[in-house]
Amino acid sequence: MSWHEDFSETDYQQYWHLTPEARVQLLADEQTTEGLQTLLLYQQGQQALNSGDVNTAIASFAEALTLRPGWQEVWIGHAAALLQAGEPAVAIVSCDHALELDPNAAEALSLRGKALYHLGRSEEATKSCDRALELNPDDYQTWSILSDALSDQGRYEAAVVSYDKALALKPDEPFTWGSRGAALQKLGRYEEAVASYDNLLQVEPKRHKLWHQRGLALRKMRRFDAAIANFDEALTLQPDFYPATRSKLFLLLQTGRLFRYVMGSKTLAEQAKVTNDLRNVLDSLIKTKLPTLVVIALVVLSSTHSRVTALTIAGIFLLIATIGGFITEAKR
Repeated sequence: MSWHEDFSETDYQQYWHLTPEARVQLLADEQTTEGLQTLLLYQQGQQALNSGDVNTAIASFAEALTLRPGWQEVWIGHAAALLQAGEPAVAIVSCDHALELDPNAAEALSLRGKALYHLGRSEEATKSCDRALELNPDDYQTWSILSDALSDQGRYEAAVVSYDKALALKPDEPFTWGSRGAALQKLGRYEEAVASYDNLLQVEPKRHKLWHQRGLALRKMRRFDAAIANFDEALTLQPDFYPATRSKLFLLLQTGRLFRYVMGSKTLAEQAKVTNDLRNVLDSLIKTKLPTLVVIALVVLSSTHSRVTALTIAGIFLLIATIGGFITEAKR
């Protein structure tokens, strides 16, 4: 059942453009029919949702549902508001109510897919989005959610195809370009990934994590100087972003330039970069390794009463952890 069964599009538009005061007055009028009350509350919910007033939207849709629980549009609006409020599990319940009334409600299927994705249920989200796209293949938002769900499942080839479908509908959406780049990078299609990242960076040039990802792709392409420049750009934007420092120092070590970078003569600007990189390394060591090193040293010292042995064991642990970090970085 739908409001279309009780009201024409002309009626809908007339009531949509009521002032808030006129809407409240009409809702309070005892002669206002139940159907019109439901429509007014539904519209109130939609307008609140459009303006970001999620609590009012949820309350309006909930009140409308007490009057006409058979209007699937109200359940869909309720689901959208709940999803925006960060309640995906409850939103799914509202989507299911809408789908009981109309199994071909594409919007309900799309919202359900989005809610499932936010709950980490990517395979179910994929099925819901696929069904929604069978009914409405021109919905950018559904293609976008489907793409992210496929990426979460490691189905990167299918995700790229899906991202391309989304971008065909909305080519100026920068964040889709970023997600597409990440999927391409997983596939080893690094040049395409860099080009995709560039579309996002044109709009969001201060995204330090994206500069780091771009640098990793360039490193895989053996464009080492360009990769280091990207890592430096990430660190210029976020000086304490240790992953960029780690990637940069690993690349310098890999190419035999680390000693010269740290110890060689340099300008004041270059020296500042070295100082920042070493500070990041030290901070990371203190935050992630030092507590464990201290515990290991104390345990060994208490059992062997030998400081040399305790320090040696702690040093071996640090070496193993460092090698493990290099192996992890090499795989990126």
